[in-house]
Amino acid sequence: MKLSRFAWTLWALVPVGLLAFHFGPGQAAFREARAAALVEKADGLQQEALRLQGIAYDAHLAAIEARLAAFGKDEEPLHAAARDANAREEAAYAVAADAWKKTADALAEAQAQVDELGGAAREEIRVAKARALVRTGDVASGANELEDYLYDAQERGELSSNLAREAREELATAYYYGARLMRLAGKPADEWRDVASRARQNFRYLAEDAKARGAAPEVVANHEKNGELVLNLEQSSLDELYAKPRPKDSPTGKCNGLGNQPRPGRRGNKPGDKPAKGAGMNGEIGDGW
Repeated sequence: MKLSRFAWTLWALVPVGLLAFHFGPGQAAFREARAAALVEKADGLQQEALRLQGIAYDAHLAAIEARLAAFGKDEEPLHAAARDANAREEAAYAVAADAWKKTADALAEAQAQVDELGGAAREEIRVAKARALVRTGDVASGANELEDYLYDAQERGELSSNLAREAREELATAYYYGARLMRLAGKPADEWRDVASRARQNFRYLAEDAKARGAAPEVVANHEKNGELVLNLEQSSLDELYAKPRPKDSPTGKCNGLGNQPRPGRRGNKPGDKPAKGAGMNGEIGDGW
């Protein structure tokens, strides 16, 4: 009798043990597995987004060529060809932006799975999601995500990590893309120059940081070159800028939400404040000059 009662008690406790595992280590394992599957999905979506971005860039180069051919000429066939090329360019970038949005959405789902768990995987997903957001054309949201990540990294004392350097370079690149698009969209000079200044500050920090830690000369030179590209943006005339291809990974759009206001991010610093010490990602902004 005692034995049968003992066995029944053990059997009754089995669901309790399963629930404890589910809401403890089991739940964490489930979330990690789910996040890993979503990251794998996002990786596939990103590869497709990169392919479509390449197609859009080719359409962009063709549109520039068509516009230059029609410039200053009173020949309707040339102007019609330019309009058609512009339409193809716009459509191609819209398709690429949608692919980047799907990538960002998958990464947002993955981040939601591991937000409570913390750790390196969550932070890597945060940065990857921000990068995808920038390439959808929502540069302000992507930059804000990167500012938040760097603020958190500073709080944790992790600003010298490789991921923080990658995030810093992504942020500098985002601000460069944003300033260029704002200028082409006719935004006030004080607004796009403010954003360009943020790009220069971050690239300058990256170059100084690379020197201080004894990075390879080509790494230092890369950051310095990117800073020079920002200066080139500020010093070029609009006609010169229109004639130059945008960087290959750059989105399109007007970049609303950037400009003369507190810097995106958790701290909301005033425009012109120096960025927190961080780091960077992504290498050169791109060819296409």
